[in-house]
Amino acid sequence: MNNHRISFKLVSLAFIVCFISGCATSMSLRYEKPKFEAVNKGKIHVVVNDQRPPDEGGKEPARVGTIRSGVGMPFPLRASDGREPTKVLKELVSDCLKAAGYEVVEQINTVPQLYVVLKSFWCDGYQYSRAWMTMSAELKSHINSQSVWHHEFESNAGIVSTVGYGPFENGINTMLEDAKQKLIAQFKDSKFQNNFKSF
Repeated sequence: MNNHRISFKLVSLAFIVCFISGCATSMSLRYEKPKFEAVNKGKIHVVVNDQRPPDEGGKEPARVGTIRSGVGMPFPLRASDGREPTKVLKELVSDCLKAAGYEVVEQINTVPQLYVVLKSFWCDGYQYSRAWMTMSAELKSHINSQSVWHHEFESNAGIVSTVGYGPFENGINTMLEDAKQKLIAQFKDSKFQNNFKSF
């Protein structure tokens, strides 16, 4: 019992020292680029709107969660510069559209738009944690038009906490990989393709 308590205290102390010393202050959100389809099914523009709760990244765009020490002390989890969730999500959605055979362009008024709303992108827990992301996507002729296609996406990953950011970074990136597969599957689905052709 004493050895267990000593080990627990040492792990907790190492955890706290790690953060105070700044050994890792941010995480690199990443995923493996999918293979792009050579066939061009048409041009599309991607818009991402951040609607995360204020206390879960809504007020601080780089914030992606909370990590806790062995005694429950919370520390913020942040994405590295230039890899904030909205930027990564727009890149991910665009890559998945390309993998389904669409050409993503920056034109706004002349091509159909995929309007994506990021509702949550967060990681929290104690010892056994979870990372989760929810978003919706609508296909429109322009930003103020009625959608002709809509889908809700949800991805998550379990995380076993240890010292440092590593397991959380891996968990979030596993979540992104799951989202990638779901996005590609929807964009290749006949319902999406047929609604895209309606414009």
